[in-house]
Amino acid sequence: MNTNMNVNMNTYSNHQLIPREQTFVLDRKFVTIHSNDRDIKKWPFPNHFEITLPETVTNIDSMRVVEAKLPSNYYNFSNELQNTKMSFSLTNINANWTSAVNALLTNAGVLSITIQSGFYTPQQLASELTYKLNKAVSDYLVANGNTTAYNQFVVHHDVVAMKFLFGNRSDGFVLRFADKMEYTVNQCEQPNAWERYSQWGLGSFLGFEKQNYTGVASTTELISGWNNPASKWLQFSTTPASIIVYYTQAPLVFKLSGETTVYMELDRYNNIDELVPFSESTNSMYNNDYSGSVNSAFAKIPVKVVPYGETFDSINEQIISGAHFEPPLERIQKLKFRFRNHVGALIDFQDFPFSFTVEFNCLRNEISKKYSTRVPNVYT
Repeated sequence: MNTNMNVNMNTYSNHQLIPREQTFVLDRKFVTIHSNDRDIKKWPFPNHFEITLPETVTNIDSMRVVEAKLPSNYYNFSNELQNTKMSFSLTNINANWTSAVNALLTNAGVLSITIQSGFYTPQQLASELTYKLNKAVSDYLVANGNTTAYNQFVVHHDVVAMKFLFGNRSDGFVLRFADKMEYTVNQCEQPNAWERYSQWGLGSFLGFEKQNYTGVASTTELISGWNNPASKWLQFSTTPASIIVYYTQAPLVFKLSGETTVYMELDRYNNIDELVPFSESTNSMYNNDYSGSVNSAFAKIPVKVVPYGETFDSINEQIISGAHFEPPLERIQKLKFRFRNHVGALIDFQDFPFSFTVEFNCLRNEISKKYSTRVPNVYT
């Protein structure tokens, strides 16, 4: 009896086993999701919500976001971004004010303003700041029994330098960007902006550092000399009479672009790594604050917007997204999304509707089939 039995022989049969080659077919499934599909009572804000898929998706080999229709403009100043407030004080009060007004302005202390949330162009922002600064002083005078309308502040937008200049036609002033402004945000997940070294508040977006700026005295009126020497943006006051103006210029250019990239987080399926921003001590042996975040996002979605004064190349801009699973996921029934920017602040969509499409690549087991097809002569 031959004991060297072939390994492919069945123990109880002399017939050789024919191995079955298991084959799969790739089944591609698309699911379109709109922000209005969420349960608005459970998820009041569209930047964070969960949905249940129309049917359970099974045996998932990979998934990705294939397209997204997001708003092109977002509020670049809002309470949620914590960049709508600033404080200031008056100094060197013009002696030509009435004694009552002079006494009130001298003892005004620190005043503050809050600009309206919205999407601003530089000129619109300059106008808003001019109005709010003068209104803050006027309201202070009225609150103390004086009806004098204060209109000495002027905020100028330098188109060529892309910087803001703050001026006063009669009184000295201090922009107090070193003062921390308090915010009560509606969404508790928003990070504290003040702790950053950039994007920490209104001053940062205007081009200022986190410090106080005192207006510089000038005995000449200031012009917009880049296009018209006769165009004066800061002139001497006539009421009260003044021969000195005060001004300060932002040392850095303004940042008004708003969101240019939106990060989509997909609970349990993130696979994009990010560096944690705002490091200040990466070369130190002690207290080194270099850090990265592993699997922090599922998709990086570009926002195709050309903000005022900035140009971005839109060529090759595409959604970066995709996750491969080995072994394939058995099933997915629910998806939970979260939309934020790189610094971690949730995107304020202002309830503007948006949509995106998720692609599932699923493996389906099949028995291999061979077809023999005859093509009639009439088709050849």
